[in-house]
Amino acid sequence: MKIGLYCLMGFLLVFSSCKKLAELTQFNLNYNTETTIQAGPASNLPFDVFTPEITTASESEYEGKKTSKNLVQSILLRKLVLKTDQNSGRTFDFLNSIKIYIAANGKPELLIAWKEGIPDTIGNELALECTTEELKDYLVQDKYKLRLEVKTDKIVNQDIKIRIESLFRVDAKILGL
Repeated sequence: MKIGLYCLMGFLLVFSSCKKLAELTQFNLNYNTETTIQAGPASNLPFDVFTPEITTASESEYEGKKTSKNLVQSILLRKLVLKTDQNSGRTFDFLNSIKIYIAANGKPELLIAWKEGIPDTIGNELALECTTEELKDYLVQDKYKLRLEVKTDKIVNQDIKIRIESLFRVDAKILGL
């Protein structure tokens, strides 16, 4: 009976230590950018909106976490949220659907987030569905771009600034762990 108890305690100790080590090798990266949807008529046909290049500052980000980009094993998108300025009074009620694609030097464009059938009752914040695709090859580069494919169902009578907030989960080797 005692041997079984000792084995169980040993297993729990090893398992919890491994879990803590895994947590040390994982961290979040937040990247935010802004873009503008130009005023125009409602269009059930998709049109594109581009962001400026987003600088990842990956080297300094990884150094701060005691790792480097060549030790990154995985990067996944965990959250992508669109926001309009609360003071503008604008909501996302003009949107019918939206898709967001990522592109980086030498990499094909990849769909990373989307939302279909956006209700008219939506406020000034819109959380999108996120891909489970591996994004390491895009985020270890110095820069990447986003392209928004937008369908509207209302007239946009003035330009609308949109803030894009993204959260990526990085799994990397840290100090050789």
